[in-house]
Amino acid sequence: MTVTEAAVVRPAVLADAAQIAQVHVDSWQTTYPGIFPHTAIAGHTLERRLALWTRHLSEAHERHALFVAARAGAVVGFASLGAFRLPGPPIEGEGELNAIYLLQRVQRQGIGRQLVSVGSHWLHRSGFTAMRCWVVRGNQSADAFYARLGGRVVGTTTFDVEGSLMVEDCYRFELPMET
Repeated sequence: MTVTEAAVVRPAVLADAAQIAQVHVDSWQTTYPGIFPHTAIAGHTLERRLALWTRHLSEAHERHALFVAARAGAVVGFASLGAFRLPGPPIEGEGELNAIYLLQRVQRQGIGRQLVSVGSHWLHRSGFTAMRCWVVRGNQSADAFYARLGGRVVGTTTFDVEGSLMVEDCYRFELPMET
């Protein structure tokens, strides 16, 4: 068995924006071929992701959190959480893991579990009683990950990406979670 260095999970700061953007782009390039159209993956450029995360980290967010996982000071993953997003009014007490991305080289080392644990505890402390997340069909490793954490599929939605109909499943977890 190989022992790997533990990651430090902490709240993200503006200085992390470039590394978060790089993780976001790299993760899309390694996770979504064969799931999303190639042009959609190519559209997740470093420049666009840097603008997104810089703007996000520059704004105050009352009911939103962004955590990074770092090894030796370098960001290797991140998780974004907040109120559950649905068209229409929010579902009372429901939080959401909006995004979680890890560099491929650090997957299956417990870092995703660390990010979910920290994030779910933040949601619980913020008054949420459940956490949901959306997973695009075809992302089998994400499905397996959320199933191992005790999530259950409670809904499905579809959306269009460049003429391709995409299906997402919604996983739900009771809070607090034991990860």
